[in-house]
Amino acid sequence: MKKFFLENKRFIVRNFNHKDINKEYLSWFNGKNENLKFSRHYKKKYNRRILVDNLKNFLNSKDFFLGIFDIKTEELIGTITVYIDNNKKSGNLGIFIGNKKFFSKGYALESCQIVIKFLFKEKLVNSIVAGTKNENIKMINLMKNLNMKKMIRKDTLNTSYTISKLA
Repeated sequence: MKKFFLENKRFIVRNFNHKDINKEYLSWFNGKNENLKFSRHYKKKYNRRILVDNLKNFLNSKDFFLGIFDIKTEELIGTITVYIDNNKKSGNLGIFIGNKKFFSKGYALESCQIVIKFLFKEKLVNSIVAGTKNENIKMINLMKNLNMKKMIRKDTLNTSYTISKLA
């Protein structure tokens, strides 16, 4: 996995590591986190071992598992995943803001922008896709705010957007 370290005035985006899997992070998956209700993780029980195994899968792949951290307190705000398809030279983007103190404050948009810009600048991808269930209005609005274009899908339960350059 490529080393990642990006920052702005509010946060740092860097590779997620084993030390980042703490009680706070684990609580995001085992509580009633409404931001997970559209995720495959919703209502599943996780323990540290399961989350470490998930991280190991990323570490042994071409994909990215990134943490978003407050620049002042170093608190974990959320995570970004990018699954790379080398054949299509594309990435599939996912984001999760798990720390309730940082909900609805623009961290999702800003962190996705900085990651997308890096992926294009480094020529790691030519396009990025993101998708969600049709009911996930927050994610759909995020994709629109990233200037992603809606894709036509046969699957009407989900909505996907794509971007092939920064606006």
